[in-house]
Amino acid sequence: MIQLHAAAPLSPLLVILLLVLAMVCALASIRRQARAGAGIYLPPAAWLRALAYFTLCLIVANYSGVLTTVLESPLATPEQVANPWWLAMTGACLLVIVIGYALIWPRGTFSDGRKPHPVLSLLYGAVWGICQGLLFLSFWAAAQGSGLGVWWVALISYIVIGAYNGCLHNFYWDKYVSPPHNYSEWNARKVLLCHTPNLLICLPYLALYGNAGIYVLLQGLALAISAYVMRFPAWWDDYAAEAGAERLIAERVA
Repeated sequence: MIQLHAAAPLSPLLVILLLVLAMVCALASIRRQARAGAGIYLPPAAWLRALAYFTLCLIVANYSGVLTTVLESPLATPEQVANPWWLAMTGACLLVIVIGYALIWPRGTFSDGRKPHPVLSLLYGAVWGICQGLLFLSFWAAAQGSGLGVWWVALISYIVIGAYNGCLHNFYWDKYVSPPHNYSEWNARKVLLCHTPNLLICLPYLALYGNAGIYVLLQGLALAISAYVMRFPAWWDDYAAEAGAERLIAERVA
């Protein structure tokens, strides 16, 4: 179970400024998209949408108590570091993330010949994963606030995160933020072999040990790898494609 802190670290003024930033980014992305057409993927618009989403994730985490918990709690206690079972479980979480996103996920991913920007892609992916990890922890905090036992909290979080992530990617993120990158045959396999194991190992880890900061870092690692593999474009790249386009394995490209 996570020991949540009630205090919100961001001041009301800063939250208002973040909301304004999110609105400005959203409006600017709409304006840029209108120039190119609704069905075209544009890196500048994608970056603006991502920034708006990251900002909203931080605001939710601020008021759920999760942001304070992550910032003020140690990554691990001395007792945990001395516990071989904790070390084994932490290593298992890391192994699942690395195998899932560095070895399996790339097999179903194409980069469409986009220019590589390794450092920028890794940084973007890390921020993406950290912000999304904070949002997922906020779902956990909401379930924990019901007073149910920790394993019920983990089950509810699994269902909510899975449903939310599936809808987000199918209807929005993989069309308007992430560039085309999926081989159609691999959509279900990515869920089964990458995203589901992530939830099945990391949520029980939270239930057993409550290491919120490590959970967020694991999600940051997962999406940093994903962004690197798909070659997430820089905002200045001269790249355009059909939004949400997928390919077949037979059409494999670099």
